[in-house]
Amino acid sequence: MNKYGQALAFGIGVLITIIFLASIFSADDTTLEMLQANDKTAETYETDIFNFGISISVILTALAFVVALIFGVVQMASNPKGSLKGIAGLVGLLLILFIGYSMASGEVTDPEIANAIEKFETSQEAELTEGNLKFISGSILTALVMIGLAILTLIVFGIRGIFK
Repeated sequence: MNKYGQALAFGIGVLITIIFLASIFSADDTTLEMLQANDKTAETYETDIFNFGISISVILTALAFVVALIFGVVQMASNPKGSLKGIAGLVGLLLILFIGYSMASGEVTDPEIANAIEKFETSQEAELTEGNLKFISGSILTALVMIGLAILTLIVFGIRGIFK
């Protein structure tokens, strides 16, 4: 696995991409025309040509989470002192997520977003509660903060590298 793991992962990614694109382009002409026309009728939301891509994304994300969790626990068990930085980073991430969740209102003020939520709730026969909206808003805020921190880190270490 050490020798061919990266090539195997890349090959699987290419294979999944080819299957996903084949499922999209093999849709009937009516569906493709409707999607290309950016039609916002109810029939557009009932298409199932993207189901493979969504399903495999969920499966791969869950698999990556489980594998990362297993490797994290193994690393912590084999080197508890060295894992303190990782634990501190996880606590920091959870703190940013908690702050983002606490700051979110859970109310929808943009009519376009309210319309999209209504279409989603109607088509999926589900309900987005205030808690769901707060979690989504908090997660988006957390992602933006993490992107900002990543850019700041790149700048700081780039400047630091110049003076070394």
